[in-house]
Amino acid sequence: MTFSLYAQTLNQNAMWPNATWTVTGIYNTDPLAFESDPTITTNFAFDDDDAGNGNDDEIAAESPIINLTAAHAAGETWITISGNFVYNYNNDDILQFEYWDADASSWNIFYGPINADTAGAPTNDFCSGTTEAYTTDVLNIAGFTATQLSGFRYRIYFDDLVGGPGFEWGFCFDSPTITSATPPSCPDPLMLTASNITDTTADLAWTESGSATAWDIEVLTTGTPPTGVPTASGVTNPYILTGLMENTEYDYYVRANCGVDGTSALIGPFMFRTACAPIAAPYTENFETFTTGAAAFVSENCWTGTGGAYYWESAPGTDAGSAGTGPDPSITTGNYFYTEASGGVSGNTTDLVSPLVDLTALTTPALTFNYHMFGGQIGTLDVLVNGTTNIWSLTGEQQASATTPWELAIVDLAAYAG
Repeated sequence: MTFSLYAQTLNQNAMWPNATWTVTGIYNTDPLAFESDPTITTNFAFDDDDAGNGNDDEIAAESPIINLTAAHAAGETWITISGNFVYNYNNDDILQFEYWDADASSWNIFYGPINADTAGAPTNDFCSGTTEAYTTDVLNIAGFTATQLSGFRYRIYFDDLVGGPGFEWGFCFDSPTITSATPPSCPDPLMLTASNITDTTADLAWTESGSATAWDIEVLTTGTPPTGVPTASGVTNPYILTGLMENTEYDYYVRANCGVDGTSALIGPFMFRTACAPIAAPYTENFETFTTGAAAFVSENCWTGTGGAYYWESAPGTDAGSAGTGPDPSITTGNYFYTEASGGVSGNTTDLVSPLVDLTALTTPALTFNYHMFGGQIGTLDVLVNGTTNIWSLTGEQQASATTPWELAIVDLAAYAG
């Protein structure tokens, strides 16, 4: 009788609490905020809500050096990290895994940012929530130098707001495990993206994990199950996709074609939405077909909204809004947009962006809209063309009360005629 035994070169749990790990960054150290320190407890957890809106919190749990030389020598050049976590995501925070490049002396992202809640995530005491399993994307170390291998570290990194102090929720991680594995003969592609998206085209790209030079893709409208039959075969990376419908969500999948080594699994979906086709002027929008609700406006009817804690909100005319600001429902009919500043801080900005409008048919083009600016801390309302050129601006309170009538703005667009 004979048998074979496979021993994985690297299969190392962090074994929290572990004093060889370090916690770095600038963050609120109050135990209500820094809920669990992995150097002295079995978890890594941070509550940005309890840290407070005025704090700019950035925190990371960093592993000690893990020498990957033996794994590399054994041909186990695929590194992954897995474990369980709880996470309540809130728009503008960053939670991701990074590795240390000992040659460049820099941290590099290899998994994330994670932009979704775990199921039923709480808003406090995050380690009390129901955990969800994760496995990071593969980090391929086949091309690492001896220094990168012997000086390898990884970290779990959180930043509550890229632009400054934020007000987010939080997370809790159990002790993670790092493992090495031998890559398959035809590895799966990673990190699908779509860029340069127009109303009819998109540039699709992905990261090749092996040595494939040709790939197959399948493109479907979002929600349609993949068939496994490519819509295009033997394509290059990146690939310019054409013939799309405007303002439509698509899913795409990709697999590597490795010739004699076969094909990889079909990876995806990656979802993207095509842009809206230009609207020919004259163009009127009264917002009556927009969905109203007490949340940040993101996109609808080819309009988009941007911002974080300070945002645009689509509201019905019956919306009384916050006290001490306007407009009052008695002077408002139909839907309108207003900026919600309750969670914002001084210096925040938010944009409401129209679709592309073709002015060719107009000889004296202009933009007209009604505005109401009443409140104790009214900032500045700007009109920008193409996101860069400021052509109209108004600062400070313009109405004496919530019931003072709306004002009409007329913005000359003659410079853009033709």
